Amino acid sequence: MSIKSIEQEIAQFCFNEISSYKRKLKDKDELLKFKSDIRRLPAMITNNGLLATMAFYKKTNEDVYNTINNWFLNKLQNRDLIKYLINMDYEELLFKTYEVLKLADWLKRIVEVEIKDEKTTEG
Repeated sequence: MSIKSIEQEIAQFCFNEISSYKRKLKDKDELLKFKSDIRRLPAMITNNGLLATMAFYKKTNEDVYNTINNWFLNKLQNRDLIKYLINMDYEELLFKTYEVLKLADWLKRIVEVEIKDEKTTEG
């Protein structure tokens, strides 16, 4: 039995999620929007807070919201991520924000590698 670090678990989860969305989102524009929103995720959390960012993505890009929601699924007990975050105390929310920032950084790294922009270099 091998023991994995939390970094490995997060990286594996992010790789699986990005691969899943690559297969699911067949339209190139949808895929590039997903990539763009994932790339902005860490900055949005830092600037606006975790709760506000999740509410924003629940409305504007449910795929990004669902990715973060999937990370917490075993802790949510069939509840919604926003309800989960609203009902915790301030210290726990800070801890979860840090956790999601690590997750967002890994999502950003993997999305950069896995989803290519179609830029031509021909002149």
